[in-house]
Amino acid sequence: MKTKFIHQNLIPLFFIVLFCFSFISGFAQVKELETLRSAINQFVQYDKGKIDSIPKNKQNDIRLKSALDLAWMNFVLHKDSKNLDSLKQKAINNKTSYIIGNHNYFFHDFRKNPMIVSLENNVNHNIIFYGIYDYALSNFVSAFIQPYKLGNKSLVIYYFKLNGSGNYYIKDIASNEIIFNGPALTSNAPIVSLQFIDDNHYLLVENMENHGQRAMVIENKNGVWQQIKAFIGKSFENELGPYAEKTSKGVRNYLRFAENKNMVSIYGSGFFKKYEIQFDEKNKTISYKQYGINETETREIKSVWKNNCFEMDDYYIGEHLNDEPIPFPG
Repeated sequence: MKTKFIHQNLIPLFFIVLFCFSFISGFAQVKELETLRSAINQFVQYDKGKIDSIPKNKQNDIRLKSALDLAWMNFVLHKDSKNLDSLKQKAINNKTSYIIGNHNYFFHDFRKNPMIVSLENNVNHNIIFYGIYDYALSNFVSAFIQPYKLGNKSLVIYYFKLNGSGNYYIKDIASNEIIFNGPALTSNAPIVSLQFIDDNHYLLVENMENHGQRAMVIENKNGVWQQIKAFIGKSFENELGPYAEKTSKGVRNYLRFAENKNMVSIYGSGFFKKYEIQFDEKNKTISYKQYGINETETREIKSVWKNNCFEMDDYYIGEHLNDEPIPFPG
């Protein structure tokens, strides 16, 4: 009887402890976010020469940038930093923004492809630090979180942009470790898609904004993820154009589908989606489409994964589509 009494009284105590642990865990993520915001604001104000008490010199450049990088990585490596759920639960929703402490944030969840109902591998989470302008840019400093479920592995991509640039990081949720990172090539979500090729290879398609896309393959070798040379065929002489010249240089790091700013201005970025890089996981086939005025003239170029490689040329859609700038009157 005594044992039963103690056991019954331990049950509510267990739930109280569990609740407290969950609350502290959720609060910790909020703490990481607020610390990051403080580090961003201090670095931006210092970098613009607006903090008289901190002289602008190389030593302070390194110190404050290191503090900012550390704050960002602490947020990334928090176990709850895989979506916005915990942050939303701890924030005050005033219908136009979310309030944490004395600061406002915009939290957005949006589908990469609005035509697909499922959110699996189809959602980008965005945190906007309202009030901190991104240097001379018209928008605010922001961060992106992109979750992916590939087979039995859950991965999340993080990107924090400052002054229009930054690196993206890929975290393995199970180990809570960064397995890969690279330079982001856009002020928006950095990765178009992350897909499973086989147990040791993933295809990563990066967003190059007005310059199109580039695909790369990362390989797991003895627990270390790294980019490999995985494309054979003709490649552009210049990464960002002009794209008139292509040469064969043997196996290369990237496959490019190129656009340019003039074309994006004329047609809009959504126009190019059906032509850009696609990957069929079932058939291990990468492809893009060459522009045609109608579907019968549109040509699909594709290649199957073989011997850890795709055989495929870079493509500039301006080869088959007007890429001249819009003429100004007069």
